[in-house]
Amino acid sequence: MARGHRNDASMDVSREATKERARKKRRGPWRVVFWLALVVLIGSLSVLGYLIYTYWNGQKAYDDIVDVAFEEPADPRAATLADFRVDWDALRAINPEVVAWVYIPGTPINYPVAHKAGDSEYYLHHNFANSSTGEFGAEYGCVMLSGENNPDFTDSVNIIYGHNMRNGSMFAFFNQMKDNAVFNEHRTVYLLTPEGNYLLKSFALDHVPGTSTDIVIPNFETPEELTAYVQDRIAQSIVTPDPAAPAAADITKVFAFSTCDGANNKNRYITFCYVDEFLPLSVASAAPSMAPEVDGDDVAATNDAAAERVS
Repeated sequence: MARGHRNDASMDVSREATKERARKKRRGPWRVVFWLALVVLIGSLSVLGYLIYTYWNGQKAYDDIVDVAFEEPADPRAATLADFRVDWDALRAINPEVVAWVYIPGTPINYPVAHKAGDSEYYLHHNFANSSTGEFGAEYGCVMLSGENNPDFTDSVNIIYGHNMRNGSMFAFFNQMKDNAVFNEHRTVYLLTPEGNYLLKSFALDHVPGTSTDIVIPNFETPEELTAYVQDRIAQSIVTPDPAAPAAADITKVFAFSTCDGANNKNRYITFCYVDEFLPLSVASAAPSMAPEVDGDDVAATNDAAAERVS
């Protein structure tokens, strides 16, 4: 009897051992799956965290530039061109290729503009301080004047590019202007330059393929060709300006703000503006003191400069 009990106990132990081996065998693949899933989760969270950081860091870099270089009027919508101040020396200390500052009240658009002659690629991948996130991360780049344009905005058509960032920064707001109400609420664009300040008014928003070759044409041989260009932009506009824009023949200088549409980056939204007012830097600098020392000849010269800029 004792031997029988021992045999039964041994069989029970053997059966339990067999069951345990079976359980371990079943758990084996699931344990591998669990650890693989955990590694993937940690990796995904790390990637997401880095992406969020690059968005935060990218915008912070521009916020810091705003703090040191741009003075926003207390009431931007009631401001005159003389009320805007840009510290060009501070900007040149960061990047000597700065050519302008673009600002639209009530929107996130408030950035320096850089220009590299003959190159419209560099600032797609480098910010104003010439830094880049590399192969991965939120690449803010820098708002830039087309490399085909002259840096002093003396061309008939001046194309300015900016990224469409997913957090709504850089030129993302221009995509919202496809809504007619949004477009008409934000038609005023301030372009501030070392030569003087422009008050621009938008007159059209075109949605075009990124490969279009009939948009970036800095100059035309005749005024009639420029008029035809402006008329084509108005005809292709997906919004209707209210109040109406001037006649195409009366628009003799164009500023265009271009960004990807965000869907597949193969198309662009381009907002076209005309010059409503130009204030030369000499007048803007003298405005706070009312410039009592300015004589008639200086005023005449200033008026001539303003007329040349608008045309």
